[in-house]
Amino acid sequence: MDKLIEITNKAVADYGFRQIVQWSPEDIIAQWQLSTREAELLTGVVKDELDRLPIPVEPPDVPQEQERVAGIIRQALG
Repeated sequence: MDKLIEITNKAVADYGFRQIVQWSPEDIIAQWQLSTREAELLTGVVKDELDRLPIPVEPPDVPQEQERVAGIIRQALG
């Protein structure tokens, strides 16, 4: 779960990285050695949430969006 939250935190703050997560998830899954469940979340609910974010997320909004997405991940894995 920690790796997935770290990935999404970076994706919220960095639009370029977010595009890699959204459109080349297999690269992220391999590089970060995500579990099968984490990979499912990354390509499912996490991608959906990243797709909903504004481009870019304004710096003052980054912590709030990171915590929101992390909460979704915790709930899905909990």
